[in-house]
Amino acid sequence: MASQMNSKWSLVLSMVGVIAFRISYLISENPTLLEKVVIGTFFFSGIALMIGGIILGIRAFKTMEEGKLKYFGFSVIILFMISLALPLLLMDLFGFGG
Repeated sequence: MASQMNSKWSLVLSMVGVIAFRISYLISENPTLLEKVVIGTFFFSGIALMIGGIILGIRAFKTMEEGKLKYFGFSVIILFMISLALPLLLMDLFGFGG
């Protein structure tokens, strides 16, 4: 089990990064100064955690860790990116529906 440490941390960092990034958009529509600081903290820490998850996932591939867990860290980030890009693509293809 110790051989899958990079995979586990890649998954954890990816999930926490996506959650932090998403929370940064859900805090407030008209933020005060303190809320802007909190939003910035969540936003940039989410990006940093996702980058850390990608780095640990690459490390898991390079060390040839066993099992399928090494794929899930990447999968979380890829699914998140698809969920961000899909509405834009659909609006581009079909318009705003008006």
